[in-house]
This record gives sequence, C-alpha cells and structure tokens, in this order.
Amino acid sequence: MKFEKISLPSQRELFIRKMQEMIISGELAVNERIPPERELAQELGISRTVVNAGIAVLVNQGFLQVRPRQGTFVADYKKEASAETLNAIMRLKGDVLSDSDIRSILEIRWALERLTMKNAIESLTPDAIEDIDKTVESIKDSDSFRQAAENALSFQIKLAELGGNAMLSLIIVTFRAPCLAMWIRFCKIYGINTLYEHTLQSWKLVKARDYDGIRDWIETFSNDAIDGKYTLYEKDLRK
Repeated sequence: MKFEKISLPSQRELFIRKMQEMIISGELAVNERIPPERELAQELGISRTVVNAGIAVLVNQGFLQVRPRQGTFVADYKKEASAETLNAIMRLKGDVLSDSDIRSILEIRWALERLTMKNAIESLTPDAIEDIDKTVESIKDSDSFRQAAENALSFQIKLAELGGNAMLSLIIVTFRAPCLAMWIRFCKIYGINTLYEHTLQSWKLVKARDYDGIRDWIETFSNDAIDGKYTLYEKDLRK
C-alpha cells in the first residue's frame, strides 16, 4: 500500500477551517456580520493578509458573503451551495461520512446511474468497450482503497461521457468528493475485489445492452448498500 506525504496546514488553511467549523456548527449564524479583517487578525494572532486571503476562499466556497459598504456576513451555504461548498465540507469532514450522508449519496447515485447506464447502452462503440474494459480491470489492480475508488469513479465518468450528456458528466464530476469517500469506505469494509466484482457486473450488463438487467442490478445493489448486506453505515466499521 502506498503512503501519502504528510504536510502541515498553513495559517490560511487553519483560518479557513476554523471559520468553516464555526459556520457549519451554527456558532456563526446565517446573516451574522463577522468582525473586520484587522480585528479578526488581531484576535487570532495572524496577519491581515492571511485573513483577507482566507475570506476570499470562504466567499468562493459559499460560506461568506461580502456586502458593499456593509461588511462580510455569514452566507446560507445550504441555499447558495456550489461544487466548491460540497468539496469544502468533505475536506472538513476528512472524508468521514455520517449515516445520513451515506443514504443521501446512495439515493442520488441510484438516480444518476440509471440514466448513465441507459445512455451508455445506446452509445456503445467497439473503441469505447476496449477503453472501459481497461478501466474496470484497473479497479482490481489498484494498490490502495483510494486508487480503487478513483478507478471506480473513472468508470462512471467514462460511461456518462459515452452517453453524450454533458451536464450528466459534469454533475458526476462535481459529486466527486462524496463518491470517493463512499467507495473508499466500501473497500475498507468489503475489499477492493468486491468493488471490482460489482463494477464488472454493471459493465457486463451494459455491454450486453441489457437495460432491464442493469436497471434491476442498480436497484438491487443500491438497496443492499442502503439497508442490506453491503451497508456502509458507521456500525459496519466497528465489526
């Protein structure tokens, strides 16, 4: 197994993380005005430059909102969320998913995957089959849980691109962080080979152009992952 390099967070990263935690926890309420940059810098013992750069990131992520001549306020990130917001929350969680997170991801994945597979079946070509065959096999040959998850996600993205629905591909890519977290957890509980076998089964049905079969398979696997033998809830990590 490969190990990732360890790096220390910068002051800007620590400031951003602290603000995210306070906003998500409700310690900083929606529409609450945060102190001016100079005051924040003094209270936190960091430079105003760090605060300014951190606020710019938080605005881009949807956590803060700058109102001209009024100041900087806490935004309602649940209503103003973007891909940056979702990715920021996942980084803050450290790829740790709650049971509620898992159920939500699986339900969304179930809906997206049905459309993805249907479109892919209608657009299969010999070149695409050869390419995706290699992607599926790369899951089995992965050196780590993360790499296996990356390869499984690549399979989904390639199928979406094959189907020709540009917005569907974009949505799947935007949903990257929680999907990776979910597949990493799946591999930790059930192993990389199980992820490979499930992906292979999906691919076999797509190659056979068996839409009814793939629809039933997706529903079966989704139900197993939500409430059945392949659940991903926290209790399963404590076995």
